[in-house]
Amino acid sequence: MRRETAPKKPPVPASSAHAVTDKPPQEAPAPSMAGKDLHPSGPRAGTKKMALLGAVYTINPMIRTPEEVLEALCSPAPSVRDTKRPKPCHKHVRAALERDGDDTTAPQVATIFNWIAEQAQARNPSADKPIVLLMDGQESLWNAGWDTLSQRDEELTEVLDLMHALGYLWDAARVFYPKAPSGPEAVAFVQQQAGRLLHGQVETVLRSLRWLSTHHALTGKRLEQLEKICGYFHNNAHRMDYATYLEHGFPIASGVIEGACRCVVKDRMERSGMRWVMSGARAMLNMRCIALSDLWDAFKAFRIQRESRRLYPGFAANDADFTQAIAA
Repeated sequence: MRRETAPKKPPVPASSAHAVTDKPPQEAPAPSMAGKDLHPSGPRAGTKKMALLGAVYTINPMIRTPEEVLEALCSPAPSVRDTKRPKPCHKHVRAALERDGDDTTAPQVATIFNWIAEQAQARNPSADKPIVLLMDGQESLWNAGWDTLSQRDEELTEVLDLMHALGYLWDAARVFYPKAPSGPEAVAFVQQQAGRLLHGQVETVLRSLRWLSTHHALTGKRLEQLEKICGYFHNNAHRMDYATYLEHGFPIASGVIEGACRCVVKDRMERSGMRWVMSGARAMLNMRCIALSDLWDAFKAFRIQRESRRLYPGFAANDADFTQAIAA
């Protein structure tokens, strides 16, 4: 199993498991300090903790062309074909907010990726369907995902989230066109480079960015920012073969996990004035993930059974008098 390049001709699956983990920028569930902070210089360092979210689902392949994707990105109204997009099946979401003795996030990374591996085993026990690992460009997460999931026999394809890549193109547009970062020239620049990315021409994008850097005579912070952007594309080039991914119907954007970050974290846990302790934040994250994964009824049954055994240890769950004891 090679990691350097995505497979050029993988078999098109009838369905594929899609594993996503992401740390949303500027989204943290605990503790949240919304509104005006009492500290004169703003929120004190170390008052926020970043959670890690993962989502797993099964989806039928949807074969598209780079031109169709670019048109959908540029058009305000979805195309007719978008209405026929296959829907994710059996979507499960999990969040982790854990720290070790050194206050690192290693425990939560292990929790999420081990859970993803368990889900992959349950969904694809015969290992005859490819797994798509779709994330942003954080290298530590890619390493953790590869170390955990590459031990299995099925084909693993790493895909960089297209929307994160487009975000870096807009950062480059702001570098080249600081006076009109949303003007016609900036928009045309992003559309042109996005089309190249969708055709898998990452090296062409890098050459274009460096040529424009010379043409605009960038110096100082603008040049430093562009070098970071070029480094991002260079480091993730082997995860950006979007033309091949589209040819085989693989997803290339992490809308599922972005939506989960909003529903699980931001909508509930970053309201005005909210502050969370770690245990309370974990409990709320767990409840939100259970509801979003459509497991609420199963959780209620589990909770009732566990509490019944705790309160009435002398009764078995299948005893005739068990229900009467609960009612009493």
